[in-house]
Amino acid sequence: MAVIETIAPIFFIIIFGYIIQKKGFLKSHFISEANRFIFLFPLPVLIFTGIVKSDIKDVAFSHIFSVILPTLIILCIALILGVIIGLKGGRLGTFVQTTFHGNVSYIGLAVLFYMLGEEGLKKGSILIGFLILVNNTCAIAVLSWASQQHKNMLKALVSIIKTPVIVATFLGILMLYLNIPIPKVLLKGMGILANIALPMALIIIGASISIGTIKTSFKLSALISFLKLMVLPYLAVLYCKIYCISPNDALPGIILLATPTAATSYILAHELDGDTELASGAVTLSTLLSPLTFVFWTYMAK
Repeated sequence: MAVIETIAPIFFIIIFGYIIQKKGFLKSHFISEANRFIFLFPLPVLIFTGIVKSDIKDVAFSHIFSVILPTLIILCIALILGVIIGLKGGRLGTFVQTTFHGNVSYIGLAVLFYMLGEEGLKKGSILIGFLILVNNTCAIAVLSWASQQHKNMLKALVSIIKTPVIVATFLGILMLYLNIPIPKVLLKGMGILANIALPMALIIIGASISIGTIKTSFKLSALISFLKLMVLPYLAVLYCKIYCISPNDALPGIILLATPTAATSYILAHELDGDTELASGAVTLSTLLSPLTFVFWTYMAK
């Protein structure tokens, strides 16, 4: 019951965002600009402050591999499955990338923070940095290969390294590793800016949901949601059992892998000749189903 009481309010805010967008209170231009603002400022600051407040010893290499290895395995499974069912070109690339490319920045961070508090945020921030790097790199590689857009691949990979969240992650790890102190006044100011990120991000996610896209690709979207929300977290649970990682240490990684498909997957599909309708359907359906799977995996992990 405690898990449900923690997760339900997060998705109430997402539903609130969807409703006020449908009622016309949020215009598409505002949604786009607000998303850009969160992406450039509050979110990187939130991850940076979460890392510098943490203890680098709390996140071992085995914990980092608990999110990276399952991601690579599900990529291979989805690629084989996509070829078997006859998907080709950009549709195949989109199918594969949406099975592992999770919304770790917005929904993942929100669930970690509101469920596990500061400790969850500290551990999760380091994992998120590595996961974002792996997710985006693999997504671009798969889409570029499938749609024969190799010429854009190197440029896209370079842009990932310059992403504010990635820069904030490695800057935070560097400062933590070198034990560079940050003045309390500056840290408090950054904390105020960081507090904007999660509530605003949840509203924007709700405002971006498109129910109509599910109808055009329901079967594939359902298969993607199953692989993303059930199989991928299961692989993490299996990994943690094999390597005897405690439930408390395993939970942040499992939560991050159980996140619904990232909205970024739609953007990448658009830029690299993928299937935008399939990407949009996968994002929407997996987001709608994720409250149930978050509760399931939280109980399973514990």
